[in-house]
Formats: sequence, C-alpha cells, structure tokens
Amino acid sequence: MHSRKLLIRTWSAMALLLMLSGCFQIRPVEPPGSATSDWISPTDYSILLDNLKRAVNQGNAQNYLRCFQVDSFRFFPVARLYNDNETIWANWSALDEQGYLDNVLANLSVANSNNLVLAQTDLQDVTSDSLRYVGDYSLRVNHTDTSLTTLFAGQLQLLIKRNTFNEWEIHRWADIEIEKDSSWSELKLRYVQ
Repeated sequence: MHSRKLLIRTWSAMALLLMLSGCFQIRPVEPPGSATSDWISPTDYSILLDNLKRAVNQGNAQNYLRCFQVDSFRFFPVARLYNDNETIWANWSALDEQGYLDNVLANLSVANSNNLVLAQTDLQDVTSDSLRYVGDYSLRVNHTDTSLTTLFAGQLQLLIKRNTFNEWEIHRWADIEIEKDSSWSELKLRYVQ
C-alpha cells in the first residue's frame, strides 16, 4: 500500500511538472539593437561633460537629455537673443533641449557629422555638491539651413550638481556670445520650433 501511494504521488508530481512546463518557455535570443548607449555614470563632472560631447557628436538625443536635471533645468541664452524672444526663453526646459536637438538631427546634411569641443577655462566649487563650470565651446553642426552658420562658438557657464544617485547633472546653462550670430543660442532658437 505504501509503495502504491508513493507511485501515485510520483506520477501526480510528474503530471504537474509536465503541465507547468508549458507555462515556462525559453525566449529566443534577440540580436542586439542598432541603438547602443555608451552612457557612463557621471560620478565626476568630467564624465558628465564627456557624455554631453558624445551625445551631441553621435546625435543621441536620449543621452543628451540625461545630462540635464529635467525638473529644474534653466537655460539663459545670449542677451542679444533674449529680448525679442522672451516667451521662448522664459520657460526653456530640458525638454526644449531635447526638442531642438531632435529637430537639428532631422535636418542634418551629413549623418553623424556633429562635432562639439569643450575647453575648460574655470571651475569653482559652489557648495559641497555643486560646481560652476566655465568653458569655451566650438560646435560644428552640418544642418540644412543655409541662412545659418554651421560653426557655433562661444562660452558656456554651467551650474552642475550631484543628484541623489551621486551623479552630476546640469541645472543651469548660460550661453555667452563671442562672435555675433554664431552662438549655440542661435542654433537652439532656429530649431526649437
């Protein structure tokens, strides 16, 4: 009798396992996607700036947006462009940053031809978890708008802070014009809409 109960339990367990095996299927391996991310956790401000450069150079709008503190980001354009476009600049956000970049990327004459170069000129500790970065920039964007230069140069001043994950993010960005009609603000204004 004991062996019969054992046999019934064994068969019951096997039947249950067979029924459950239909519930679990191994998914076929998918080939890697074409969009790869080379985002590096910005545990140092220099990594954040490298991520920014790579995102612009590779036309990666997702990684570009990751460089900014989405909820509180503010952009201050060159003074000359602010006066006639106050409604655009007054509420400029990180999503506007992504929007302008998406529009630029959709209007490139040569794919993956962007080139951003940053050269640090000053770095100041503001608090224990924030920095003020000042640097010269040179940005080449081969867009299709023939009324606008493809080489933008100026100076940027960034307020960079650590977030709760101990990663650096851009909270504020001020653009300083060096030569008329060639600031990054010009590019943003042209492609934000």
